[in-house]
Amino acid sequence: MTNESSIIKTLEEKLKQVTKELEESAKFPQSNPHYVIQVSSKGELLFANEASKNTVFGNLDVLKDREIIIIFLKTMRTALEGDGSAISKTLMFEGRIYNATFVPFKKEDYVIIYGVDITESQKEIENLARFPEENPHSVIRVEDGGKIIFANSPAKKQILLELNTEVGEIIPKEVNKTVTECLESGNFIDVNHTLGKRVYACTFVPIKAHSYVNIYGVDITEKIDAQDEAEKTNQELIQAEKMASLGVVISGIAHEIRNPLQVIMALSESIVDDDDVPRIQDDAHEIVEASKRISEIVNDLSTHARDAKTTGESSVNLNNIANKSMDISKHTRNLKSIEVIKQYSDDVVIIGSSSELTQVITNFVNNAVDAMNEVGKLWLITKLSKGICSISVKDNGSGMDEETQKKIFDPFFTTKEPGKGTGLGLHVVRKIIEKHSAKLELYSKLGEGTTFTITFPSLKK
Repeated sequence: MTNESSIIKTLEEKLKQVTKELEESAKFPQSNPHYVIQVSSKGELLFANEASKNTVFGNLDVLKDREIIIIFLKTMRTALEGDGSAISKTLMFEGRIYNATFVPFKKEDYVIIYGVDITESQKEIENLARFPEENPHSVIRVEDGGKIIFANSPAKKQILLELNTEVGEIIPKEVNKTVTECLESGNFIDVNHTLGKRVYACTFVPIKAHSYVNIYGVDITEKIDAQDEAEKTNQELIQAEKMASLGVVISGIAHEIRNPLQVIMALSESIVDDDDVPRIQDDAHEIVEASKRISEIVNDLSTHARDAKTTGESSVNLNNIANKSMDISKHTRNLKSIEVIKQYSDDVVIIGSSSELTQVITNFVNNAVDAMNEVGKLWLITKLSKGICSISVKDNGSGMDEETQKKIFDPFFTTKEPGKGTGLGLHVVRKIIEKHSAKLELYSKLGEGTTFTITFPSLKK
């Protein structure tokens, strides 16, 4: 009996302890100023704290509002069948607005619901809307999910009218995307949105505490249209200028070609009936020179009009380019009185177009010979320094003043006599160098000569 009494006493003490723990656990919900209720999965009200009495939360067992009952039961079921996360709902009942949080206890098969009366907070939100209402521009308030909960008068007359929608409906997807981004980041977002047939400069302002975004919109349709019209007008002017320039160019090209053609025609006619062999040979020589001149003009024009992409890229030795250019120049220039000095480095290899780079160096050589009046010194220099290759063409000719140096690469600019140049050669040269991602340097001084230097990017290993 003694043992039995001891066991009973121990059990009674444990019972008292459990009762005390239960009472302590009940103190917080009971003392909570907000509504706390416990509801079984079957909808039975198991517990309600003092604050919840005489409210929709404390009267669930006798509630007659079918819609509210359905909301409670559906939300409870969703919470119990979910991953254990709480679910929040905003409810309206008998003129009051509540925020309800459903916390599931899946093992125990019940839900604890915490309710807060937010009616006064909602009134504050409505008061907050008074200032937007006075705004001369459109102001729209959109809650998380895209529902329009407020729009001032300008917004109703402008944006909502354009969208054929109204307060209470869902904002278009592209706008709702920005709303979501704004709420998630908590930052202001400035972006243009096309709404209907109008364009609005919109500022999205997040109000995270109430899970909505204020959208301030300014109609900039006329401004955009004016910009587009200005751009269109500008493009038309540019096109007109291009056509005018093209007319000048075509006229200049026709003139350039006409002169050597007239020479060819005149000399060809004289040869037909001429028996003087030496004179025929001289005339034939002039025909050849005139034909070369036409060929130069056509080549310059063809290169100028060519697509910007470098073609035929491969390993190119700059020493070979320099030598080939000299060979070509021998056919178009008199080099008998030109002293050619070659200062070559080894391994000056780059990646590029051999034909285009040959055209560049040939142009530099021809210009150098012309500047020296076919009498003087010409230097061909290649260098390799720290993996970077360069090639220079230097002469001791007449040189150029600063003003000429500024214009020398402009299309159709030339210092040569009429009929001696198209003014496209150096312009084409610069285009080719740019295509090779190379750097072009020009040094020139009147009476001392000119140096052109091309520096190529290092080869990637």
